[in-house]
Amino acid sequence: MKVAIRRTELLVFHAIEFYSFASRLFLERRFIIPLVMLFLVFYPSMFQEHEIPTYRVILDPGHGGIAKHPMSVHGDRYDTIRGRYLETFKEGASRKALHEHILVYDIARRAERLLRHLAPGGDAERFYRVLRKYSDRAPRALYIETGMSRGRSITEEESRLVEDPNAPFRLFDYPDAKGSMQKGRISRINERRPHLVVSLHMAAAGPRDYEGMNPVIIPPHSLLLKGFEYLRGEREGSAFFRRSHYRDWFIENTSRSDFSWFLNDTSIYFTGYPLRRDRNTDMTRFRGYRYNMVNWSCADEHGWERAARHRISSSRYAPRVDDFVPSGRFWDRERSACENFRRGGGEEGFGGDNAYASYEIIRYICYSLRMNGDDHPSQKPGKSYVSVWIMPLHVNAVNAFIELGYLNRKRDRHLFTKRKNELAEGIAVGIYSLCAGLEVKEREYKYAPRGKRIDFGRYRLPDGSSYFDAVVAD
Repeated sequence: MKVAIRRTELLVFHAIEFYSFASRLFLERRFIIPLVMLFLVFYPSMFQEHEIPTYRVILDPGHGGIAKHPMSVHGDRYDTIRGRYLETFKEGASRKALHEHILVYDIARRAERLLRHLAPGGDAERFYRVLRKYSDRAPRALYIETGMSRGRSITEEESRLVEDPNAPFRLFDYPDAKGSMQKGRISRINERRPHLVVSLHMAAAGPRDYEGMNPVIIPPHSLLLKGFEYLRGEREGSAFFRRSHYRDWFIENTSRSDFSWFLNDTSIYFTGYPLRRDRNTDMTRFRGYRYNMVNWSCADEHGWERAARHRISSSRYAPRVDDFVPSGRFWDRERSACENFRRGGGEEGFGGDNAYASYEIIRYICYSLRMNGDDHPSQKPGKSYVSVWIMPLHVNAVNAFIELGYLNRKRDRHLFTKRKNELAEGIAVGIYSLCAGLEVKEREYKYAPRGKRIDFGRYRLPDGSSYFDAVVAD
């Protein structure tokens, strides 16, 4: 979408100049009309609207609700086939008085306040003054409409006073007290048709080799399809996985190898069912058809539950990979060029625009801290967590999903409590750069941002509409 600004004074000036010029050269009035027509043909831009691009951004601080019991009332991932929640609500990491859901919300709000200056009618010059710390280049004019995916976290005391304390915070759609389905966070995000979603998280602890800040990404459909073919016996060996950029697969526990967890997640991605260690389908632990737990254009047609209950073979509701057929709107979306732009290849060499946006914002955070005199060897872009994560998969936008750090690490706790403004500024400037491009001053810095903007223009569908707009359900 673009906002048009008429330059009335400029048009009047050119019109007067042209009329004066024409009058001097041609005294006979019969020459004026043809000249005006020629002027309009060769200089149409003077009479067109000048445009400034507008980008929609959602800041998504993780969690916010309460992990209350019973799960049947307070859970998340509501399965409309069985009429129940499939998992306990995840309230996020904590360490003593530090809580992830509170910290990431505070940081996101600070970033949102900065970006608000770039909204239509905002004080853009105030944001440009921040940019001057980062770059000597004149800023590119644009609008950024920024929103938050949720409000402030609910407290334990407040949760006792409301019937459904997790209602504003659930990822997936859910039924209210009267049984009417309400939109969860993913549906509400997609409804706003963002170009970019920035998800902020922290963890209680992390593996030793995951230093710094870590992107959370999903692989392209093409890699998951190879895993699908392997499970069906149509592909031999694991070289396709070992040689890929996505071999740092998220390991839930060390009882299985990374390749085994990859195959487990591949089965969940396609069928909704995990695998046992013997790689047979675990029929007791259905994880849901996640794309049907979201109100968007990729969900199956109304009444799909009737077919899914029967687990029909040779269909998209077959529980076993051998019988599964990936057909329907969601699977058409997964095979699309736009999804490959989001998740495959790209500026980092892997992970598409999702990985680039995540790493670039991390680099801007590191740069912000460095400029403010808080540099540290562990302060860097780290390894990516790779799996079939919910948010990066089911938002129809470029998704920068970032683990900002770990609450068990003293250095990270310092950043989360003493350097919130620097973190927020790095996030805000990184978002601007992803939309506009920005060449930073200190190019020799090891983790200097690349400053290349995302080509959102290539997310154009054959009918001329935007991929980001097409997410809204009819």
